[in-house]
Amino acid sequence: MKVENRKPEQQKEQRVDVRLDGVRKLFGDTVAVDHVDLDVYEGEFFSFLGPSGSGKTTCLRMIAGFEEPTAGRVLLRGKDVSRLAPYDRDVNTVFQDYALFPNMTVLEN
Repeated sequence: MKVENRKPEQQKEQRVDVRLDGVRKLFGDTVAVDHVDLDVYEGEFFSFLGPSGSGKTTCLRMIAGFEEPTAGRVLLRGKDVSRLAPYDRDVNTVFQDYALFPNMTVLEN
């Protein structure tokens, strides 16, 4: 999937804050995300929309660092963060549910 959300002349003017570069994610033999290229520019509000099972949450989890891509790169402000822990990334995550990680205490979460 290739997502282009700006005109070429606008792309030169603004910094890319989030880039997915050929990102692929496998869970066993199941392909969850297959070669996603995406640029989100500075100051831009962006949403993932799609049917259940289309890879929206998996893409967000890879950006946040909760999942590592099987292939490709996740870049934040030009820095490859594909293998960085979530706490080493300058991003925030808001979960739908109260329990972030059910196996951890409140303090550990």
